[in-house]
Amino acid sequence: MKTEFTIPNSVKLSGSSQSRDMDRKTIEEFGYESFTLMEIAASGAASGIRSVTGDSKKGLYICGKGNNAGDALAAARYLTEDAGHSAAILFLMGRDGLSPDSDKNFSLVKKLKQHGSRIEFFDSIERVTLSDYDYIVDGIFGTGISGEIREPISGVIEQINDSGLQVFAMDVPSGLNADSGMIAGVSVYAEHTFTFGTNKTGFYLNGAKRYTGRVHFIPLPFPGYLRKYEAVAINNKLAEHLPEIVRKGEHKYDGGVVHILAGSEGLTGAAVMAAKSAWKSGAGAVILYSPKKLMDIYEKNLPQIIKVAVGEENDSHFKSEHASDIISKLDNKPGILLAGPGIGTNTQTVDCLFEILSHFDGRVVLDADGLQGFDRLKRLPEQKRKRWILTPHIGEAKNYLNMKFSDDQDRLTAATTFVTENKLSLLMKGNPSFFINTQLETFITGYDTLPFSRAGFGDVLSGTIAAYSGITGEETLSTIQSLITGYKAYQHFTDNSAFGPEHLL
Repeated sequence: MKTEFTIPNSVKLSGSSQSRDMDRKTIEEFGYESFTLMEIAASGAASGIRSVTGDSKKGLYICGKGNNAGDALAAARYLTEDAGHSAAILFLMGRDGLSPDSDKNFSLVKKLKQHGSRIEFFDSIERVTLSDYDYIVDGIFGTGISGEIREPISGVIEQINDSGLQVFAMDVPSGLNADSGMIAGVSVYAEHTFTFGTNKTGFYLNGAKRYTGRVHFIPLPFPGYLRKYEAVAINNKLAEHLPEIVRKGEHKYDGGVVHILAGSEGLTGAAVMAAKSAWKSGAGAVILYSPKKLMDIYEKNLPQIIKVAVGEENDSHFKSEHASDIISKLDNKPGILLAGPGIGTNTQTVDCLFEILSHFDGRVVLDADGLQGFDRLKRLPEQKRKRWILTPHIGEAKNYLNMKFSDDQDRLTAATTFVTENKLSLLMKGNPSFFINTQLETFITGYDTLPFSRAGFGDVLSGTIAAYSGITGEETLSTIQSLITGYKAYQHFTDNSAFGPEHLL
């Protein structure tokens, strides 16, 4: 990726094939022993388990045959040796045919048992009483799972989920697809997932958090030149590495001017929210264009905002004949244009916006009903479009942008294709939200966006993006910081009332 801020490895999201490829090349090309990588992973997981459970606990380690089993066996070693835990190890598919590193760890665990460690082995869950244990470690399947999980393994997973015990997953909960966040018929529900070397894209799609629980990133020494990732999680860890956005202009029109084309009869609240948000976010000047009939509303509610009335006394929506006055103002006071919040669906408004954007060469945030004429707008020159940020929610993406998708992975693919074809930046709001810039750098919200799904939040967000983009002159940092600004406000919200867009203003 080409961003100009540091992205920590813990928020870089990789696909399962990328993760396996990094692991393989670190062993075959860079020279690390595979067993060494397993030791690092298991040591980190064991430390995490101990921090949650404390010492002198009883753990049930449920193992398959692959390297996830080896991770679980090695974690059992560390916890029996260092934390006074006892370990019951259940081999669901038998003890023969383990992967080489898993077999080596099995040998080490057997030696510990021979020398007095509290370790026992089982080959059938029928011989195990789950209530005897304090926690379960899931080492059944990893990222390579394909097809649906069937009996008897599916039944064991259901018993794990019904046990009421804390569950810790090694790398990925068994049954969860690390690319899509979908499940293979059934999946372990983990309270904690220790992901090794790479964070996984699928953890952030299709509600996968209910299976992963809290995700803990355990670093592995993959060299930077081998590290590959397909997206970045937007969360507090990324926020620590982002530069602050501060306007440094010498006067109000020196950088950070936001022009807003918003509002129509019955939808003036969207314009008010967007204008207030742009002002609060540090814009040097916010200029709101309004059909003349609506001006009284804005005069009463927006004292800090410069207001420009267009049209005749009874005009309550934007018309083509308003375009020339607006274009003149845009030329006179260069800045970013936010168009769409509350402008309505009148065809005259669509024509007005098309005429303005046909002339305007500056940065644009195109939101809400401003997207309805995109079939025409996409024919404008690429040099214009590459400075645009489109901010649809899922319904607008389908209705105005003609995207088709059925789940989050599908939606991400559709968004990437859309950006590739139209040469612009796209923030598709949803849970999660996706931001993809013109370089196809992809960012996915790593927090629950459901609190921001009510009316008004989109208007506030578009105002913040416009202000930040007007200050920075770029799209990526501006959009990410806008999302994080809202999320941090929500995290610090302590009022007993429902969290609303007004709490961001």
